Amino acid sequence: MRAPILDTSTKEYTGDTVFSADANRSYFFITFTTGSGTVRFGDEGGEIPILTGGHYNPPISPNTKITVTTTGTFVVHTNKQVV
Repeated sequence: MRAPILDTSTKEYTGDTVFSADANRSYFFITFTTGSGTVRFGDEGGEIPILTGGHYNPPISPNTKITVTTTGTFVVHTNKQVV
């Protein structure tokens, strides 16, 4: 059986960014290139801290809203970028 093929891309962002909830998000990876910040999934609180050079790659892609809070720069690899 052949593994599914995803149409993904990487994109650099600076500052606070919100990825809307999307049931079609199949992959999500984030790494901070300058500064540090947090990532929150949904609206329940509980932010995950990420330092410069650190990354987060959840084992299951979240379909909830994703909020990134930072004054730095980060790169996201996903199939659902912010337009």
